[in-house]
Amino acid sequence: MYYTLMKNIHWDEWDRQLDINCKGVMNGIGAVLPGMLKRSKGHIINMSSDAGRRGFAGLAVYSGTKFFVEGLSQGMRCELADSGIRITCIQPGDVKTELGANNTDQQAQSQYDGSSNVKILDPDDIGRAVVYAASQPDHVGVNEILIEPREAPI
Repeated sequence: MYYTLMKNIHWDEWDRQLDINCKGVMNGIGAVLPGMLKRSKGHIINMSSDAGRRGFAGLAVYSGTKFFVEGLSQGMRCELADSGIRITCIQPGDVKTELGANNTDQQAQSQYDGSSNVKILDPDDIGRAVVYAASQPDHVGVNEILIEPREAPI
């Protein structure tokens, strides 16, 4: 995730976000979907974001990539509903990761990053959401899990 103001034109960060958040998700799906279809069973859990539900200032490109993950997952969920394959999107809010350390647009980060004002999520919080979705019986589709810091709802 890179905080970038559109007016500051950060091509490299934009490309990286597209490569990881869009192409990376499609490549992962392409790697596992044929086997799941053959077995008529499987569960794809995509990591989206609360930014895939609502655009955030300073995160326009990131939000766009996460909207892509949401749309892709929704379409697949409909296409594959009778295949035995489940599709889940985990939608975390702010989480303690190293991602913020990679920002080069300091103006955008200082203007819009409010994660230091609240207790943000730990990676384990997200892990528990993934385990919850993955551990449901085959007939249960957990389509989305929005998980955010209590003090920072969207």
